[in-house]
Formats: sequence, C-alpha cells, structure tokens
Amino acid sequence: MPTKNKNGIWFAYIASLLTPFTLLLSGIIAIIYAGYKMNQGTEDKVLENHYYALIKNFFLFLTFFVVVAITSATMSGMVAGLEYWVHNTILTTLHSFIPIVGLVISVAAIGTWLIKMITGMQKLKNNVAIEN
Repeated sequence: MPTKNKNGIWFAYIASLLTPFTLLLSGIIAIIYAGYKMNQGTEDKVLENHYYALIKNFFLFLTFFVVVAITSATMSGMVAGLEYWVHNTILTTLHSFIPIVGLVISVAAIGTWLIKMITGMQKLKNNVAIEN
C-alpha cells in the first residue's frame, strides 16, 4: 500500500487525538475529512474501516460527554433546590459528591477513548482492520 494513502488517515488520527486540546475543532475537522475520504471511495477497505471507526468513536464519546454533563448539572441543580427547602447535611454531602462521580466516570471514558485510539493506530500501522 502506498504511504500517500496512509497520510490522510494518520492526519485524522492525530487530529482526533488533539480534540480535547482544540475544544473539538480538530475532531470535527478529522470526521469531516474522514467522511470526505469515505465518500470518495478511493481508499482500500482497511483504511475505510479506520475512517469509519474514527467517525463512530467521535460521535459516541461526544454524545457520552454531553449526557454526563447534562445529568451532572441536572442532579446538582435538583439537589441544590432540595437543599434550599430542606436543610440537611446528607444533601450537602450529596451535592458535593455528584461532581466527583461525574469526574470519575469521565476519566474512565477518556481512558477508554485513548485506548481505542492507540489500538486503532497500532492496527493501522499493521494494516489490520478494526473490529466494530
């Protein structure tokens, strides 16, 4: 396989890895590029598989973080509202504990995402498709 064809997927992987540091901008560019390359249909099946996996993982984890953020904010707001009416030390403790649970879940998700990205890059280096 010519290295020219692999340059595009390596760009998409690196842009995806930079997503947290560019506030989603590089990830969006990566998935647009991946979609463009898949739409062209000129890549081999292994590269198309990697482009598809990048797009799928981006949206999967974006959706996850939106759900975690909304759930954490809603729960904190509900507990704060309840705490306003019912003064209780258990509610105060719970109100402090909710963001910590969200942080632990988010760190686990980021770890999973990084493992998926590194595994994908290793499989690409070995010219192996990703199991979906």
